[in-house]
Amino acid sequence: MALPALAIQAIKNKPGISLGKKATNVLLATGMGVAAFWGVRALWRALKKDIREGRALQEGDPSNYAIRLVMAFENDNAFGWGTDEEALFMVLEQIPTASMMRKVNRAYKDLENRNLSADLQSELTTEEFAIANEIINSKR
Repeated sequence: MALPALAIQAIKNKPGISLGKKATNVLLATGMGVAAFWGVRALWRALKKDIREGRALQEGDPSNYAIRLVMAFENDNAFGWGTDEEALFMVLEQIPTASMMRKVNRAYKDLENRNLSADLQSELTTEEFAIANEIINSKR
């Protein structure tokens, strides 16, 4: 069934949405600003991660401890699953001071983009998590 001529004329003459030139420029500038922000943020995070990974080979550096914690979480054992709690507790005990523990938390965040405390809680049983917290809180 063909549309009547009046319906076709009404569709052709329908008012459209139009933005002024100023509004279009504001929207484009805002979009470009947001894209630039996210791009710079991603580059900054990648740079921080690269720096942390470069320092991870130095004994006593917070990045070294953070990498060793990540390795304990990933635990590539014969079965390929589970956290190596012994290695995890050993690394936590080797961190000398509370100040260094804060630096390790920051290095872990830079490397993994996750919170160390949250990962400890999700990977360990309640008893193991309590032991880990006791080790962390005993630092002066």
